[in-house]
Amino acid sequence: MRILLLFVALSAALSCQQNPKDSEKYAQMERILAVHDEVMPEMGTISGLIGQLEPRFMADSTLVEFGSSVEDLKQANGVMMQWMMDFSEDFSTDEIMGKTQIDEAKQSLLDRYEDSANRLKNQMLGAIDKAQELTKGE
Repeated sequence: MRILLLFVALSAALSCQQNPKDSEKYAQMERILAVHDEVMPEMGTISGLIGQLEPRFMADSTLVEFGSSVEDLKQANGVMMQWMMDFSEDFSTDEIMGKTQIDEAKQSLLDRYEDSANRLKNQMLGAIDKAQELTKGE
């Protein structure tokens, strides 16, 4: 009888658990990941632009705007790499994939990452736009 009661209690507890993907925290996680996924392919663009601008600046140091643009691109690249490392340390793969609930204590982390993902996007795209302006007509 005890085993039957334990089984019923366990079944009831499991059926009451909310699907992690139905939570507002997971919706916020998806927004964060969407921003990341939007700008991640731009990492290749950044590398290509560094490859175009850096040799020109090294050959002619009077092209200050080229050097400045290269630094902006490298900084955006570094910020993205650090952001990804920090994100993967703060959230487990199961939380990222919606397999487990994101703890309430992590709400402030989600808020900060949503803000930082958007700032990162603006930084990356701004650096790319500036660099592409310099490479026009080449």
